[in-house]
Amino acid sequence: MAQNLVEAPATAGTHSAPTAPTGKGPFVAAAAFFLLLIIVGIAFLIPKLHHTASLEQDVRDNAGPTPVVVTQVRLGQPSNSLDLPGTVQAFSQTPIFARTNGYITKRFVDIGDHVKAGQLLALIEDPQTEQSLRQARATLLQLKAQLVQAQANAKLSTLNNTRNQQLQQEGVISQASADTFTAQAGANDATVNAAVANIAAGEANVKSLEEQASFSRVTAPFTGVILSRGIDTGSLITSGSANSVTQLFTIGQSGTVRVFVNVPQANAPDVMNTSTAKVAFRELPGRAFAGKVTRSANSIDIASRTMLVEIDLPNQDNSILPGMFATVTFNTHDPQPPVLIPANALIVRTAGPQTFTVDANHVTHLKNLTLGRDFGSFTQVLTGLKPGDTVVLSPSDAVTDNAKVDPQTQK
Repeated sequence: MAQNLVEAPATAGTHSAPTAPTGKGPFVAAAAFFLLLIIVGIAFLIPKLHHTASLEQDVRDNAGPTPVVVTQVRLGQPSNSLDLPGTVQAFSQTPIFARTNGYITKRFVDIGDHVKAGQLLALIEDPQTEQSLRQARATLLQLKAQLVQAQANAKLSTLNNTRNQQLQQEGVISQASADTFTAQAGANDATVNAAVANIAAGEANVKSLEEQASFSRVTAPFTGVILSRGIDTGSLITSGSANSVTQLFTIGQSGTVRVFVNVPQANAPDVMNTSTAKVAFRELPGRAFAGKVTRSANSIDIASRTMLVEIDLPNQDNSILPGMFATVTFNTHDPQPPVLIPANALIVRTAGPQTFTVDANHVTHLKNLTLGRDFGSFTQVLTGLKPGDTVVLSPSDAVTDNAKVDPQTQK
């Protein structure tokens, strides 16, 4: 018992009361402190924000109408000038290919030479065609000789037939013998007809070979300038015009040149109503050439949204070279002059082009616009405005819809 009484306090000492965990207390206290600071700050800041907003509203209410610079919408000129790039081409330009096979024996022209229609450009040696032509002519002579022989036989058989018919009537020969002479005369006449047909075929063959042989003389199809040359003396030539066939020459007619212009779709209707145009070249300063609008494609190219227009331009002194870059000026006339708005009056937003107008009460109105051509400092307005409307120039963020403004006319 005594031993148990002595050990009891020791046992009780081994089961001490639990204590609070250490290490987290300072963090909890700091978080609570900062949360308290935020709540106090919000409590002081909200009234201050309300007070600031109230002061700003009072300033706006007491500031009066916003001053703006305005101008009136006007009509453009009925006549306008349109400058577009163009490309010069020879009025007539064609490649020249050989129509017969052979070798070039002589070349008479070179690049840049002026030639006339029918002028000899080169000679081609074609021995095969020449031999065939000689043979065809000899055959034609044989056919003509055969015709003479057939005609003599036919004449003889006709005379024999006439005599034997008389003899048969007199009873000297039988009817069978007379019929034989009649058939022979008919056969000889048929031989004559066949000989005549053979001669016609032979003459056609000779004519064909003569034309083929004439292709050995390469001549100019029209008066012009030699633009390119692909052969020289001794070159082997193959007839045809495929990609693998050698091109002899390229000839162009530059007494009158063509200027091709791609007119944008927006300007195509105006250009179609014009008949003349001025053409200028950077390489020929101070000179303006008067051209005639001769034809147009009358359709819009889907890829480029342009219409091809051709202008004929006199070039008697050959100062305009095919391939040159040109600036073409069209003077167009619009029976309905365009409504124009200054470019700095436009507002481009997600809703599309817009502008602010000012009514007689000095109140702004936001207008949606449909734009047409861009003239640089001015833009054409198709819908949304009319001449005489007042628009705001370079509107600031202070200008809003249905706002009172102080309009000041641009000087």
